Amino acid sequence: MSTIKEIAEKTKLSVGTVSVVLNGRGDEMRISKKTQQRILEAAQGFGYVPNMSARRLRQSGVQSLPIIATFWPSDLSSDLLGRFFMGAQSPILEQEYEFEMTIQPFKRNNIHRIKEICDSGMYHGVILTGISAEDQRFFEAHPLSVPAVLFNRYSSIYSCVHVDTYEIGRKTAELFAMRGHRKVGTIVPDHLVRSENNLRFKGFVESCARYGLELEERHIQAAPMTMEGGYSAARKIVDGGGELPTAMFFPLGTMAVAALPVFNRANIKIPDEMEILTYGDHDAEKYSVPSLSTVKLPVEEMAAACIRLAMGRVLDPSTKAKAIVFETPFIFRESCGEFIREI
Repeated sequence: MSTIKEIAEKTKLSVGTVSVVLNGRGDEMRISKKTQQRILEAAQGFGYVPNMSARRLRQSGVQSLPIIATFWPSDLSSDLLGRFFMGAQSPILEQEYEFEMTIQPFKRNNIHRIKEICDSGMYHGVILTGISAEDQRFFEAHPLSVPAVLFNRYSSIYSCVHVDTYEIGRKTAELFAMRGHRKVGTIVPDHLVRSENNLRFKGFVESCARYGLELEERHIQAAPMTMEGGYSAARKIVDGGGELPTAMFFPLGTMAVAALPVFNRANIKIPDEMEILTYGDHDAEKYSVPSLSTVKLPVEEMAAACIRLAMGRVLDPSTKAKAIVFETPFIFRESCGEFIREI
C-alpha cells in the first residue's frame, strides 16, 4: 500500500495537505475542490485505502475508545481462543493502551464477508487468525481499510506475528530420530489436510524421509482439533492393526490428552513403548498422566504482540507494517525426552 508521502510526491503537494484531504477535512481546511480531487485521484491510482475507522476515531472526541476485533474461525480450537485472549488483555492490564476488544466468529472461505465488515467502519483495527493461503492472497490483493494484523501467518503487506511452522515439523522429526525411533505417526488437523499453510505437517513428513523415519499412511490420521478428534484418531491408529509407531506427534495438546486413555486401554506404556510430543503447551498437558512433552506455541505472547501492532497502527496510520517471529522451544516432560530442560 502507498503512503501519504508518496501521494504528496506524486501531486507535488505537502504531506500535510494530502493528509488533511485523505482524512476528510479538505472542506473544513478550505482546500479547493480541484486540489482535493487531484489528491483523491492520485491516491486511487496508488491503491491507497483511507482508514475510515481511524478518521472516525479522531473526529469523535477523546472519550471514544478504539475497538479491536479478532476474527476467529468457528472450527479453530476453543482452547487456543482462551489462551489468545489471556494474552490480548495484557496490554490493557499493563496500562499500555485503552481499547475495547471483541471476537468476530467466521466460517472459513467466507472472506468477502470479513472484508465487508472491516470496510464498514465497525472496527478501528482487526486481527485475522486461521486464514488460508488463498484468503491471505485475497486480502493482500484487496487491502482492508482498517489496520490489520495476521496471527501466525507471515505477510510482506500486513503486520504479522508468526512462528516458523516448517521448522517445528523438521525439528520434531529430528528429535524422534535422535531418540532412536524408526516408526512414527502423526495426527493432521482436518481443515489443513490440503492447505498450503500446513507447513508443520510438510516439515515433519519431509524430514521423516530425510532422517530415515518410517511414516506409514495408516499412521497419519486427519481429525478435528478437539478432544474427540484426538480420541478418534488414536483409536484408528490402535485398531488399524500391525506394528504401532513408537513415537507420535499431535498437533494440539488436548488431542493428545484425549488419546492417552486409548493407549492405556491398549496396554501401550507411555513413554516406554510409545513417546508422545504435542504442539501448543496447554495447561492440560502439564497435569495429564503422564505429563506431555511439547513444542511450545507462545500464544499469549503472540496475542499481546498482535494487539500492540494493531494499536500502533490505529494511533499512527503512517506506521509501517512489521513482522515479528517467535521461537518455539521444546518443553520436555514425562511423555518424551526424559525431563530434559527447555531447549
